[in-house]
Amino acid sequence: MSRTFSISIYTLGCRLNQVESEAVSSAFLNAGFTLVQPDSVPDIFVINTCTVTSKSEQKARRVIRKASSENHDSLVVVTGCYAQLNAPDIEKLGSNILVIGQAEKSRLLEFPAYIQETDAKCGSELKEYLQFRLGKSPMTTTKFDFLPDTFSFHTRASLKVQDGCNNFCAYCRIPFARGRSESMDFDRAVETAVAIEKNGYKELVLTGVNITAYESGGSRLRQLIETILEHTSDIRIRLSSLGPYDDLDNFAFFISQPRICPHFHLSVQSGSDNVLAAMGRKYPAGRLKEITDILKASGRDPFISGDVITGFPGESDQDFEDSYNLIRDCGFAMCHVFPYSPRPETRAYRMRNRVPERISRQRAERLGALAEQLNLAYIARQQGRREQVIIEEEVMLKGRKYYAGLSSNYVKVLIESPAALEGGTLCDVVLNADSGNVFGTLL
Repeated sequence: MSRTFSISIYTLGCRLNQVESEAVSSAFLNAGFTLVQPDSVPDIFVINTCTVTSKSEQKARRVIRKASSENHDSLVVVTGCYAQLNAPDIEKLGSNILVIGQAEKSRLLEFPAYIQETDAKCGSELKEYLQFRLGKSPMTTTKFDFLPDTFSFHTRASLKVQDGCNNFCAYCRIPFARGRSESMDFDRAVETAVAIEKNGYKELVLTGVNITAYESGGSRLRQLIETILEHTSDIRIRLSSLGPYDDLDNFAFFISQPRICPHFHLSVQSGSDNVLAAMGRKYPAGRLKEITDILKASGRDPFISGDVITGFPGESDQDFEDSYNLIRDCGFAMCHVFPYSPRPETRAYRMRNRVPERISRQRAERLGALAEQLNLAYIARQQGRREQVIIEEEVMLKGRKYYAGLSSNYVKVLIESPAALEGGTLCDVVLNADSGNVFGTLL
């Protein structure tokens, strides 16, 4: 490499994108590149995009345009789900833009070696060389090679054990962008989890598009988790988004394991049987209540969250009330509420019985207000609890410095400490809930 190159990575969207960005960062750092902030004019600017909603695509376009126009001599690499589905539109945003779709995202792990082979400068010259190199060389990496040695943007480790989706729900583009469901080899997943603990990480997040679809050599998610628990000693395990919900016994197992974080994010989408059927979701709304009842019966008071769409085509006032009542009755600790966003190529995009945007937004606001009430109630219940918190960052609140971290049940905790607390440190604290915030007193 004729000089030291700098790289910046900007990530939009899900935790899966985040762990893939971590792996790209790790690959470049291991090759001697320098990781810098986006506003420092990097030589290479990687933008990892999302396509879940039209707003996520709009934000991606704004970031891409800005990076391209303000960094004329830089190479802007755009990847991710939006890049997979809308490459021609993205290429028009700037001459220094190189699009690498989701299907070939793992090739970014090969980029450091390619760049070290050439004297090409950044910008269009480097773009041309990489295009030549990509056309000449077969892909040697896979979607399960996103295994960072170190995590640059998070203090908790993540492991992608599953990718893709076979469900093809009526509103979702993810199967078109990420393909059919695939799973990481069972033994490799266990070995990687063991290595992550040996590297000193205190929490491991198992992630994927739908980790309940995990299957390798006849083993499913439960067998994978059981084996990871057997081969590790202390690291706590957090599960990413779960669904659909065929085996309720799995939830009783998850909540019974002390090292599995009592935090469960459910892909809810709607509390109406009519809407769920129209979406292509293969479970009744009542199944969500059954799951929350199982989780709460443990006595661990788990943090249960979910995604909900309002204004899906055909959603009536009663359908919305069914969703509202389900979220209230389940007592979710948090809800991510989204007004329906029509996505090209999906079945719902062609549905005619659209709900007016004004109504969809109003429903989202009402459901969001309920979710805020439920979250405040959950936060209030943290008073006096003893918890272990992983430190993430320093924050200022009303002129005072705190160390912010996450408890096992996904509560943000603010800790005052006379001594510096490094990111990734695991602290024993007693919680004190005050005005919507949770403070931790070190033990």
